[in-house]
Amino acid sequence: MTNYDLISNLKTIMETQDSSQNDLSRALGISAAALSQWMAGKYKGSVAKIEDAVKAFIEREREKTKTPKKSIPFVMTSISKKIFELARVCHLEGEIGVCYGEAGIGKTVTAKEYLSRNSDVIFIEADLGYTAKVLFIEIHKKLGLIGRGLIHEMFDQVVDKLKGSGRLIVIDEAEHLPYRALELLRRVYDKAGVGIVLLGMPRLIHNLRGKRGEYAQLYSRVGLAGKLDQLKMQDTELIVNAMNLDTKLSSAYHTECHGNTRILSKLLARSIRLARINDCPLNADVIKTAAEMLIV
Repeated sequence: MTNYDLISNLKTIMETQDSSQNDLSRALGISAAALSQWMAGKYKGSVAKIEDAVKAFIEREREKTKTPKKSIPFVMTSISKKIFELARVCHLEGEIGVCYGEAGIGKTVTAKEYLSRNSDVIFIEADLGYTAKVLFIEIHKKLGLIGRGLIHEMFDQVVDKLKGSGRLIVIDEAEHLPYRALELLRRVYDKAGVGIVLLGMPRLIHNLRGKRGEYAQLYSRVGLAGKLDQLKMQDTELIVNAMNLDTKLSSAYHTECHGNTRILSKLLARSIRLARINDCPLNADVIKTAAEMLIV
């Protein structure tokens, strides 16, 4: 492939993906200046090194085009249904609800789907760096406020905005929230009367209770709690069917994913790609091979 062909292919990829030279330089692992000079025929460095990077990139993009990743649609599994039902009660009746279960069973995906269907939901994804102030900065911003100020000022403004609004606050990965953040959420619930849903790992329940039950005032506000189990066989069948695959494959997928939604999603994508690359039918052997390539 000539230098002209390489540049022509790169420009086609940029147009197709609506990407810039800066985007391309990051993907190639070279500086934007070097890429610009090379494309203009003015680069004084190692041209061969850039050409090798470009050839490898073009080949990767061709491979992706041949075997595009098939998106997995949202499916109302038994797990999702339980989250939806709890969220709806909290939303309509202004309750505090807790849903907890192991990682990868679909809590975040379901919460985002509920958000997409209900525009009045305030959705927060917590992480290890969340303090009470960080949490209230996020809520403050989600309410159209500036996200700055002393925490007690932001708290009062959040309460004023939420009072009588009938809105719902959903906190994902809520096990990362420290006690002070949880306690302030409890006060928002008491003063504004809005529903709150906390999603997280099983330790979330222990965080709400305290090691010795010392957080009784907080835990007593929880009106609903739901333990989320693994995917059921019928859930896997629904997901496999939503991918327009033969439902006879559901048993193999269910065995290999160990009831975990995230693993099933990766397994579906990997097995479909594997079958396409090898130009062979998608069957139990392909699914097993794909599963062996995943970290479970």
